[in-house]
This record gives sequence, structure tokens and C-alpha cells, in this order.
Amino acid sequence: MTIFRFALKRSFRSPLNLLLLCVLPVGIVFLPSAEGWTLPIGFHFYGLVILFAAMLMTRPLMEDRLSGVLRRIAAAPISHVGYLWESLLAYALVLVVQNALVMGLGVLVHGARLASPLTLFLAYSLFSFTAIAISLAFYSLIHSREAAYSTLSTFIMIISMIGGFYWPLSIMPPLLQRLAMVTPSYWLMNAMGIIQAGGNRSQFALSLAIMALFTAVFLLLGSRRKMA
Repeated sequence: MTIFRFALKRSFRSPLNLLLLCVLPVGIVFLPSAEGWTLPIGFHFYGLVILFAAMLMTRPLMEDRLSGVLRRIAAAPISHVGYLWESLLAYALVLVVQNALVMGLGVLVHGARLASPLTLFLAYSLFSFTAIAISLAFYSLIHSREAAYSTLSTFIMIISMIGGFYWPLSIMPPLLQRLAMVTPSYWLMNAMGIIQAGGNRSQFALSLAIMALFTAVFLLLGSRRKMA
């Protein structure tokens, strides 16, 4: 698991990574509740934090490709699949631990206003896998560093706005509400709404299943090429 340990270390080398992984998640937990929001405002913005944290953590995959590291790995006793999946597993572990810390702090700050925190943790954690898969797909399919960063950033902002991270989905026009259903962020917000409203488990499971489907599609797009 050498690649796994190395990927964990690289996740905390950048000051911006530390901000998104350690500082910002703590700050947003303290944002208050507001009318029209399913949860305290910070827990809506937290989905955006996950997306950008995944974008920054997976950036070394593109840097390794552009610097020629992957060519050297090809000559080493480790397969590209091993390198890729150990790296992705490390990034996922970091985000899952972050989710646990955010939910634990959220319970202390907001108490009963967070219905079923363990279920919320499950939804955030599955969305974390989706966020990592999205970043992998963009870095694999776009072969320019600047183009990949700008395109992925724009994509994150679009799905965050349409998906309900910035404002309640209920205030959006009907056409945009239907369009939002093709974004993974919508299904995270849908799962959160079901939890807070005490909806049935089958509806919640459907939201998770659709997020898992998004994850599988983006992983397929990102891993079918060797990024070399």
C-alpha cells in the first residue's frame, strides 16, 4: 500500500488542501439555519466544499501524468490499476473522515436540528466518492492542465447552483428543477431533504443509488484511459 500512504501524505501538503479539508468545514458548521433550507445553511454549502476538496486532492493524478511519473510507474512492479485505485482509496478515506468530523461537530452545534446524523454521514460519504470520480474523469479526458482546472471548476459551480447548494430547489423555476435531476448534487440534496422530512427509506435509497450510478459512470470515463 505504498501508493496509498504516499497519496495520503500528498493530500495535506498544499495549504489550500488544508483549508478545504480542515478549516473551512469547521467554519461552515457554525452557519445558522434559515427559512426555506432543509438543514442549517452550512450543510448545504458543505457539498460544494466536498467537490472542490476532491478536485484539489486528485490534482496530483494529472500532475503525475504531465511530469512523466506514470511512465516510470509503468516500468515499476505496480500496475496502473493499482496506482489509480490506491490513490483514489486514499482520497476517499480523507473525505470520509472529514465527513465524520463535520457530522460530529454538527451534532454538538445544532443538536436535534440534524435528523439522523448517521444517515446524513452516509449520504455525504457516497457523494464524496462521486466528487472524486468527477475529478478523475475530467483530469483523464482533458489533456491540458489549465483547461482541466478551469473546465472542472466551471462544472462544479454549475452543478452546485442547479443542484441546490446555493439556494433552495423549491424557489427555482420548474424547468430548472427538472434539469437539476441530471446532476449528482441534486440527489445529495434530495437525500438530505428526505432525511430531514422523515421520508421513507426506499426514496432515500433511490437517491443513494442514483449517486452511485453517477460515481460508476465517471469512474468508467476516468479509468478507461491510462492518463499517460
